[in-house]
Amino acid sequence: MAKKNNIDNYKHLYRNSFWWSFFGLYVKILHSLFYKNIVVEGKENIPDDCPIIFAPNHQNALMDPLAILFTTNKQIVFLARADIFKKKLLAKFLYFFKILPVFRIRDGKDNLTNNDLTFDIAVRVLENKKYIGIFPEARHNNKRQLLAFKKGIPRLAFMAEEKNNFNLNLKIIPVGIYYSQYNKMRSIIHIRYGEAISVENYKEEYIENQQKAMLSLRNDMKKATSDLTIDIQNLELYDTYESIRTLYVKNLIRKFQLGKLSQINKFKADKITINALNTFEKDQPEKMLEIKSQIDNYENLKKKYKLSDQSIEKPFLSIFRLIVNSFIIILCLPFFAYGLINNALIYFTSKLIVSKIKDKQFHSSIKFGWAVFLAPLIYLIQIVIFAIFIPKTYLIIIYALSLPLTGLFAKLIFEWIIILLEDWRLLKLRKVNNANYKKLKEIHQNLILKLDLIINHWKRKNQIN
Repeated sequence: MAKKNNIDNYKHLYRNSFWWSFFGLYVKILHSLFYKNIVVEGKENIPDDCPIIFAPNHQNALMDPLAILFTTNKQIVFLARADIFKKKLLAKFLYFFKILPVFRIRDGKDNLTNNDLTFDIAVRVLENKKYIGIFPEARHNNKRQLLAFKKGIPRLAFMAEEKNNFNLNLKIIPVGIYYSQYNKMRSIIHIRYGEAISVENYKEEYIENQQKAMLSLRNDMKKATSDLTIDIQNLELYDTYESIRTLYVKNLIRKFQLGKLSQINKFKADKITINALNTFEKDQPEKMLEIKSQIDNYENLKKKYKLSDQSIEKPFLSIFRLIVNSFIIILCLPFFAYGLINNALIYFTSKLIVSKIKDKQFHSSIKFGWAVFLAPLIYLIQIVIFAIFIPKTYLIIIYALSLPLTGLFAKLIFEWIIILLEDWRLLKLRKVNNANYKKLKEIHQNLILKLDLIINHWKRKNQIN
């Protein structure tokens, strides 16, 4: 009876919460500003009339569940590692935001029995046709690579269906989450929802052999998730694959006539590139090592001259355009300085905090959490100080509105400055050290030609026209 009472204490998890929605709207607005672009595919694969377990890959700590929450607009109950629940105040906060603890061996064997309550609550959530989110890898990873899937989702799915005689109509939605730069603000996030996996389809296998059914479901989930992500399994050549993926994406989009240079088409191109590299490495490993050596040389030159693929790929640098863009930035400098000064505490204190944290997967989460909870307080203090010295209502309102707007504007100008500086460095290299400039461009072009051959090899092997 005690367990039942414990479950009843979590009623807010079984139904929509007004206060969750109220605060969630505020967080969603900041989340949309935190990223340069949020691209969503496959939302039509999410059914509306049945319980769902969302199963995304895990690369970016808190930002991963937020990506699912704010692109589905559903109050999903997420299961997270138990060690973040150690502090009572933080635990209450996590429970309010519909997050439940999952205990692991490292949390102590005695605590493993606490998972029974977590899973009982999760089953109740599903029985109420609500939503659960679980990361099947059970830990995050700093590479574009799926780790081994655990049995947590199959265990919960079969537990819920068995309790309800397989009449629950439970679906599992595999999710692929992609970040252009997972640890930085103003990056691109791409969320892909795959086709629903019906747990009922594994009923007969589960009745015959429970462990076999769990393995089948787990393997099918991983295959589906791999199709939705950039999954580079070759760790020895991981950096080479990553360099090639970004170097070659524009060429491959043109080669396959995928259309405009959108994030969706970039993802399609990346999948083709990774598959082609895997095939080529398997068929001609020696030549793949030669490509690796050339890529390493190219990356060293990029680092030496502080350039990016984006600047090197430009066929012609217009001095007139660079001068005009530089002039525009000079005109924007007063606004840039105003935004930077008034947001210095928010920008630089969060940067100082993350510099002390080795695990980069937490960097974005800390920056975002800082913006959600402490930025408003810092702004309020600044507004109060401003009001003391300039006690005019309309100026106070203008100043208050200017703080977040000019802060974002300063960030955008900074991004533009970085690109412009790269172009000036490339122009300087061409004028001052033309031999090295030609060498860099030649290496770049030779790599493109060799990658064309790798793609053609893959097309022939797969009989693609």
